[in-house]
Amino acid sequence: MSLSCAICQPHYLPWVGYFEMIDRVDVFVFLDDVQFIKREWKNRNRIRSGPTTEDTKWLTVPAVKEDQMKAIKDVRISEHSDWVQNHLNSIRHTYQGTPYFTPWFDRISEKLDEFRNMTVGNLNIALISWLCEEMGIGTKLVLSSDLDVPGKKEQKLINICGAIGADFYLANNATATYTGEADFGPHGIEFRTQDYTHPEYAQFNKGKGLPFISHLSVIDLLFNHDTAGKEILLSTRS
Repeated sequence: MSLSCAICQPHYLPWVGYFEMIDRVDVFVFLDDVQFIKREWKNRNRIRSGPTTEDTKWLTVPAVKEDQMKAIKDVRISEHSDWVQNHLNSIRHTYQGTPYFTPWFDRISEKLDEFRNMTVGNLNIALISWLCEEMGIGTKLVLSSDLDVPGKKEQKLINICGAIGADFYLANNATATYTGEADFGPHGIEFRTQDYTHPEYAQFNKGKGLPFISHLSVIDLLFNHDTAGKEILLSTRS
């Protein structure tokens, strides 16, 4: 019986394409035992910067400086600022005029407070797992640190596929820049890239449509369309 998988580092409140990838496979592996890299998506993501603006801003989870050479799962969150309240203030400012602000703001507030003392990796995994449940994405979620497989780059990915018995690997387009079928094929693993087209969906403030901004955190979609957002994020799948 064929088993498909995708493998990706855990991101903070990821974009819609991240969830499309999870939904497309049987098993999704959080690559949490590789080195944290700052100024990427591991501890930050983008939202609209204001209720009607066409600019974006970052929501950044502050990582302890001394931990930034560690594995993602071991990077602690800095306690020098109340990052949860800062993020909630920014989210409220931007999205309080959206159709589904109240139910989603309350739930996001609860989860950020519940998970605030986790490591960066575990925070991301907890949030993504919760959002999958909310959107009805039933893919099995696994941590690479639990599999404890050796290797770097493509060899680690191949070893993870072997550990879970996957014969089909779905890669995001960034992964495809350094590996491909030539690496995976000899191991009996079919390799494909996601090649996801971002859907254009309606974005609102107080009932009025806004110029569309793509590649924001998935929370933008949820504030505007609630759990119907799942159908939107899957709508461009070929």
